[in-house]
Amino acid sequence: MAPQLSEDEIDDLLYAARTGDTDELTGLLSSLAEREKVSPAEILASARDEGKSTCLHMATGNGHVETVSFLLSHFASRPDGERQAFVDAANEYGNTGLHWAALGGHLAVVRLLVERGGASVALANDKNYVPLDLASFGDKADVVDYFLARSGGLEGENGLDGAVAGVSLEEGEEGGEEDAEGESKGKGKAGEEGSRAA
Repeated sequence: MAPQLSEDEIDDLLYAARTGDTDELTGLLSSLAEREKVSPAEILASARDEGKSTCLHMATGNGHVETVSFLLSHFASRPDGERQAFVDAANEYGNTGLHWAALGGHLAVVRLLVERGGASVALANDKNYVPLDLASFGDKADVVDYFLARSGGLEGENGLDGAVAGVSLEEGEEGGEEDAEGESKGKGKAGEEGSRAA
């Protein structure tokens, strides 16, 4: 049975996570878990605000590495599915804690979520943006570099390794320009300018 938390209790948990007050968060989780006869992980999993944001969103968005580590520690001995659901929990706009950390440029938190938490780097929000996109939009170069470095071997894994190496223009072909409609303005194979007359 899911824990029965009041709106004020949820607000207190989220506030402690947002401010990085791990001591307060520890006390709140302990007392609520004892009262509800559930684990602290179950309290964390059910504590969401009206916008579906979690304690993890609050801690990651504000760059609180210690608090994020503390939150993740409660899922270390839980089934993988529970940990993954917590780490990849999306708010009402589809943003995960990783989205918020990337947007804020909190590289240490991004690394912690990905490397220890197993956060999914390819989850897109409701605007179809992945965490890399948000870091890029915010000019968070170190976070962008981290994501790009982690994706370095993907070309080989998906069969595209060297795919463009085998592409070449035939002799006599030139890369022509395109007009606004995408029609080629360059030379065709027969050396004609533009399109052929009908």
